[in-house]
Amino acid sequence: MIDYELKKTDDIRKDMSNLYDIVECLRDPKDGCPWDKEQMPRDIIRSMQGEIYEYIDALNDNDRPHQSEELGDVFLNLFLLGKIHDQNGDFSLAQCLNDACDKYIRRHPHVFSTTEVKDTEEVLKNWNRIKQEKEGRKASETDFFDGVPKDAPELERCYSISKKAVKVGFEWPDTEGVYDKVKEELDEVMAARTEEETMDELGDLLFTVVNLCRKKHIKPQDALSYANNKFTRRFNVLKQLADQKGLELEKLSAEQYDDLWNQAKEIVRQNH
Repeated sequence: MIDYELKKTDDIRKDMSNLYDIVECLRDPKDGCPWDKEQMPRDIIRSMQGEIYEYIDALNDNDRPHQSEELGDVFLNLFLLGKIHDQNGDFSLAQCLNDACDKYIRRHPHVFSTTEVKDTEEVLKNWNRIKQEKEGRKASETDFFDGVPKDAPELERCYSISKKAVKVGFEWPDTEGVYDKVKEELDEVMAARTEEETMDELGDLLFTVVNLCRKKHIKPQDALSYANNKFTRRFNVLKQLADQKGLELEKLSAEQYDDLWNQAKEIVRQNH
């Protein structure tokens, strides 16, 4: 047992220290939590991804207490990552934070020095120039997409890839061209004959739809999240309607599903 008493304050620096103290207790080699002591960086990353998605859910639901809770969970996972790297001898959390402070002061000379900027575009140009000239982070000569995270969710990665290609002029002249490309790719999906061809053409279709999202200034993950939430709301209402009629979903005909779905759509529309 670890003798620890939490002393809450209104001082954010002391509160952050409290959270790190708790992390140190959890990772204590002798008296810490067996589960927490077994965790490694890749374990924490999976956990933190889940917490971030739960925070996003709370944000979309405008649930502030839940937002606060999930953001706290994100901080806990960040501190756990820092503590694990420290214990592994990789680097200390202090080093990590100091390096971050140095970097963000260096990359914001318009805030911390005398550099003047007119707009966001100039901020980003300075940011990239500083990365290359002062930090030596030169782009790969063989991979134009160097810098696009390879482990990002594929929708986000696709969006980033297309944005980077557009910066050098690889772009449709107008949105109509993207509509035509979507139709072309859909036709090719329908014409595919093998599983490999179908996967190839579906990938092209999805890639083009992501570009259409970009053209419309909509993040594809936001559009898909909206569609997922809309579908689940409608399907839950459909199930309620079926239950009220004494119908089993597994035994519904296509016509019954269609009728219940249209009723559910109308109910959801009226309630939103």
